Amino acid sequence: MPDRLAPGLLIATGQLLPISDVHRLARTSRLVRMVVNAQGQVLDMGRAVRLATPAQRRAVLARYATCYREGCPIPADMAEIDHVKGWAEGGTTDLDLLAPACTWHNRDKATHPDRYRTRRNPDGTWTLLYLGKRNRFAGRFRR
Repeated sequence: MPDRLAPGLLIATGQLLPISDVHRLARTSRLVRMVVNAQGQVLDMGRAVRLATPAQRRAVLARYATCYREGCPIPADMAEIDHVKGWAEGGTTDLDLLAPACTWHNRDKATHPDRYRTRRNPDGTWTLLYLGKRNRFAGRFRR
């Protein structure tokens, strides 16, 4: 039919991508869910990327004044953006699962995850709770 386009995909340049290329892209690509704000800035990316975007960083800094470790006075704008659930453990780079952590607490949490627990606050923010050092020999030597 003359009023129909040939099968394919119209790309941003106005050119038609042949159907064979569309099939190849479908076979070799993966879908990535991205949530954007009204200005088109990415807020949630799932596991597509590990690092927070500048828009995500600004949004996190608007919610937190300091490092999210309970009692830590380091200002949030001097902190790193941390995955509440670690990236290596399957955590996602989504705005509601990111919080500012000072370099010390970010590294210590990654090195000693058994020393920390996270708590979700009623306002949607997170608090990192320190449980104390765990003696690696506890329970091994009994009298």
